[in-house]
Formats: sequence, C-alpha cells, structure tokens
Amino acid sequence: MSLLELGNALPALRDQASTPRKIDWPKIERALGTPLPRDFMELSERYRYLLLDAFLSVHIPAPGAEDIYCESVWGLISALDHLTGPGTEHPNGPYRAGRAGGLIPWASSPEGDYRYWRVTDADPDRWPVVVGNRQADWEEWAEVEETATSYLTGLVRGEISGHGLPEGFPGRTPSVHANTWPAH
Repeated sequence: MSLLELGNALPALRDQASTPRKIDWPKIERALGTPLPRDFMELSERYRYLLLDAFLSVHIPAPGAEDIYCESVWGLISALDHLTGPGTEHPNGPYRAGRAGGLIPWASSPEGDYRYWRVTDADPDRWPVVVGNRQADWEEWAEVEETATSYLTGLVRGEISGHGLPEGFPGRTPSVHANTWPAH
C-alpha cells in the first residue's frame, strides 16, 4: 500500500497535505545508521505530523530539526533496553546501528502503545511493523507484515487488529490532524 491508499482511507488526511517539505534524509540516515522506509519518508514530506483519532501519533521529523528527531528516536530505542535488559538479544529488543534486528519506533499513543519497525535486512521497505505496549508482556506483542502506511490504512479500514489499542479505535470516521493540532 501507499500514501495514496492511506489518503483514500482517510479523506480528511488528503485535505491536509502540504507542499513537499524538505527533510534532510541523509542526515537522519547517518545519525540512525540506516535509511528509513520510503513510505514513511513520503508521509513525512507531505504532513507536519499525524495524529489519528486524537490517540495514535506518528513520529514525523521536521525540516531543520532532524537532530531533534534522531535524538528522540534514540531515546525511545534506549528505553527498550529497560524492558529487555542491556546487552540482551531479545526478539523485541532495541535496534543497534548497522545491524539487522531490533526495533525502531515510528508511532505511539499516550498510553504507551508503540509501533516499531523490525530491522530485518538492508531494505527498509520490507521491514514489518511490530506492535507493543511498554506495560505489556512481550508475548502480547504482535508483528504485522505491513509497511507503516499499509498498517495505518488497514487499521483505519478495520482490516488490521489494533493489538492492545482501545476498543473501537479508530472510530468509523476517525479524526485526523496533520497540519493543525486539535483544539482541547
């Protein structure tokens, strides 16, 4: 699936697209030690952020703030060490730069639900999504053979389980904020 299919599933998202944003992807790649999936880069270049049904937030880098984005990603990666123990090789352990295996976060909820990519090989467009909750046992985590945008599309269409997300999330016509933050 693609950004186009995500827009078809979420028409309100399409309406919030901006002119392409110039993100320094080579800088992010150097800082993380790996390129990121192409569909995520396309999403990030079209939207300032993505908040689905005021609950699931995609971590999108901002032009000129790539260092801040990378620091945040590394901070979330290091938090996985607290779950698995430093230096262990748990299947849901943290990504280590330059190595296959481990998880890189790309979305989260305020309840500690995270969406990760499992770094499986040199092609980031083939990385599966791993769904987990920092408060849940590892056994409750799930791996979905989808890209980030196809995962979100399937979630919105009800074709992919929320794996620990609240019952009824996302709603039948989910709210989506990609250029304006929701009013409280």
